[in-house]
Amino acid sequence: MRLFRKITLDFSTRLYLWTTLVILVTFCGIAAIFRAYSDDREEEVGGRYAGFMLNDMVHGISERLLTVENIVKSYEPLVKDRIGSPDSLINMVERWALSDSLIVGGSIAFTESYYPERGKYFMPYVTRTLGNKPVSKYLGSEDYDYFSMEWYESTKKARHGTWSEPYYDDGGGDVMMVSYALPLFDKYGNMYAMMTADMSIDELVRDIAKLAPYRESSSFVLSKRGTFIVHPTRTVILNQTIFSYADSLHSESMKALAKDMFSGKDGYDRRKVRGKDVLVNYTTLPRTGWIVVTFSPYSEVVRHLGAVTGYMLAVLLVGLVVLLIVLRYVIKRNTHSLEQLTNAAYKIARGDFSTRLPHNAGDASIRTLIDAFAHMQQSLTDYISSLRQSTIAQARIQSELDIAHAIQKETMPRTFPTSADRAGIDVYAMLNPVNTIGGDFYDFMLADGQFYFCIGTVSCSGTVSTSLLLTVVRSVFRSSISAGQDPEVTIKSMSNVLHDNPETDLNATVFVGSLDLASGNLIYANASHNAPLLVYPDGMTEFLPGSSSLPLGANVLEEFTQSMITLRPGSRMVFFTDGIITATNAGGAAYTDYTLYHTVTIIMANYPGLSASELVKRIEKSVREHQGTERQHRDQALMTFTYKGLGTSPAKDD
Repeated sequence: MRLFRKITLDFSTRLYLWTTLVILVTFCGIAAIFRAYSDDREEEVGGRYAGFMLNDMVHGISERLLTVENIVKSYEPLVKDRIGSPDSLINMVERWALSDSLIVGGSIAFTESYYPERGKYFMPYVTRTLGNKPVSKYLGSEDYDYFSMEWYESTKKARHGTWSEPYYDDGGGDVMMVSYALPLFDKYGNMYAMMTADMSIDELVRDIAKLAPYRESSSFVLSKRGTFIVHPTRTVILNQTIFSYADSLHSESMKALAKDMFSGKDGYDRRKVRGKDVLVNYTTLPRTGWIVVTFSPYSEVVRHLGAVTGYMLAVLLVGLVVLLIVLRYVIKRNTHSLEQLTNAAYKIARGDFSTRLPHNAGDASIRTLIDAFAHMQQSLTDYISSLRQSTIAQARIQSELDIAHAIQKETMPRTFPTSADRAGIDVYAMLNPVNTIGGDFYDFMLADGQFYFCIGTVSCSGTVSTSLLLTVVRSVFRSSISAGQDPEVTIKSMSNVLHDNPETDLNATVFVGSLDLASGNLIYANASHNAPLLVYPDGMTEFLPGSSSLPLGANVLEEFTQSMITLRPGSRMVFFTDGIITATNAGGAAYTDYTLYHTVTIIMANYPGLSASELVKRIEKSVREHQGTERQHRDQALMTFTYKGLGTSPAKDD
């Protein structure tokens, strides 16, 4: 006998239970995230607040230190002027020692036996009494050997103004102080004296002990060696370092904190110090290297967080209960129609677009959903029919493109003669069609010591029509070569063939030429095509002279004329189509034939021995850099050749 039967729940109950589970998990996740985020935010805000107060305090101390530095530096030229009168120096020291309330004393400490008549030591020193009256004396003896004192040795080694470690000036000011020392150098770079200004530690850090961002916060200051300068316990001031203090307390956490502070870190951190959870803020005083630290109990930093979290949880709990009650009612009322709609959706997904949808829905939103499914059902039916028709049309278009591409590919030469072939000429060309099929073309042939060539553009509606017309023009060109016709006859034959073409939007231009490789005589004719560039052996560049006729097919009665020029060995010609000089950049500026002219001139000036292929590639690179990523609307074709010559060449004939 089975003790437990498998419990089967209906769709609405399962939907309700799963929804409840998701909501509970979401609720717990939101509560946890809120708590963690709030905790982090409170820590960040608390750290920034304490850091702001700390930085403000540090800024105030830095201003006091900078004031003392500027006072000492302002007296530097005056001291140098009086260096020859040692007796007058103590009056100079008195002037800066009394110039500001921050300064409690000053001196000029000269190097050993600088004034031989004064002995080994000479240090005019002035300090102030409680009544702000100056007390002058000369320091320096075996008991007050300032050469071995830290402030003197560190400044001498650094060779620039420095602040000393805090010290008790026994025999000088007889107070706990810190000194700023500025070395003086002669014209040879040798230090001969050191100006100092003393500041009382109590005067400098009198406000730091009061720094308390939160209740029960405490602050202390460490020298750059770790010695306590300010501390709530006065017995450790100047007597212990933070490292020895941590050892005396057996506090590993304080040792770790000390290492972080003296490793150059700055900011705030949450730590366990002597078993207490605290927020530690610390920063470095820029001019002295001292470290100012505040400790704030973490419970004070996040004191308001607990109450806010309790309110938030209560609101979420009430909302959760109400949501579950409403959800149960809505699911029960509407799931029947949804189940029917779900079954219909599965049938539609399997391709049965004639499936009947439910029509009895009590809720307006469900009726809207059913209407949307009905619209989707009809749209899918229409889409499948349209897709079938477009697929057939696309296949036909692709077939035309493949045919046209094959036709155009066959019309273009695949190999280029070079000077290495002993043909007397170096030729190279390139074609960049905008679409799969382009309207630009070029062709050339070597026959009986002649180099025949042409370049042009044919455009009309239809990719296949364009390719066929390109084939017709090329065939006429090749036939003319076989018949030994001049360029003007070749162009006239091309025009006659295209005149009766049914394409009403036909536009065709062409440049045809014939070069005698022995004599260098170039005969050419132009049917509205761009005039090519001619580069002479000496690097001079110009556009090829000669008249231009109407485009091909415009008028069979048009008389086409040809011109002739004699090329010297080493001459080059650059032919191009409209796509080159009309290439535009993002700002709409065209490349222009003027830019092409200067590009070719600069290239030939820098690379006079460049091959035809390298010349085309450099021009093409210049055009690409001009147009950038801007989409172009015209094909681009380039062709160039270098005439090497097969024999003695006559001079240039204009």
